[in-house]
Amino acid sequence: MNENLLNAKILIVDDQESNIEVLEDLLAMRNFSNVISTKDPRTVLSLVQTEKPDIILLDLMMPYLSGFDVMNQLKNEGLLNGYMPVLVLTADATLETKKNALIAGASDFLTKPFNLSEVELRIKNLLYNVYLLSQLKDQNFILEEKVKERTKELLHNNELIKKQNEQLKEIAWIQSHVVRAPLARLMGLVELLQLNETSDELGKDEIVDFISKSAEELDGIIRDITLKAHHSKIFEQENES
Repeated sequence: MNENLLNAKILIVDDQESNIEVLEDLLAMRNFSNVISTKDPRTVLSLVQTEKPDIILLDLMMPYLSGFDVMNQLKNEGLLNGYMPVLVLTADATLETKKNALIAGASDFLTKPFNLSEVELRIKNLLYNVYLLSQLKDQNFILEEKVKERTKELLHNNELIKKQNEQLKEIAWIQSHVVRAPLARLMGLVELLQLNETSDELGKDEIVDFISKSAEELDGIIRDITLKAHHSKIFEQENES
């Protein structure tokens, strides 16, 4: 983690070359190796867009654009989003200045003249907060993906259940309606044979033939029911898995 912090890209914005040199020396002494700087606040927006610094050390009182103006520019471009903190450099430690800087988008303050330990501590604290935010963002993304995946599974399972219910309804209808006709016919023909009765229209051979055909019809219906029940069972197993 410390190594990641030391590799962070730091942008220094100060119109005074001496202040930039002091900060660069202090950061070098603390092994920060990825430091860029500018004395012209008008270049900050393009630098942020191209260099994508991890943190900005920003002076408040500068010509052309103040630190407040720079932060407003970055805010208008959607670049002050919590993942690139702004550490304000100021000799004015009044409550009003700090309040206005926080409103403008500052994350913390460094008071001039700079102290080596304070520079290191405040930069590391801000970078560590950004690291934690990034971790939280990644975890939220993973959770969102899991929720999407689970929702997709539930929709699939609901569709399987719907198909299964349709199969079961069809089976129930076949059992209550389609099976009844050949079964009733069989029962009537068997009863005729048991009573040893025939009619002018039907002899025993014809009755037996009708029984055979009705039995075949009933067998086909039962096979169809068995097949549909088997498909329904498959839907159930897929839903459980």
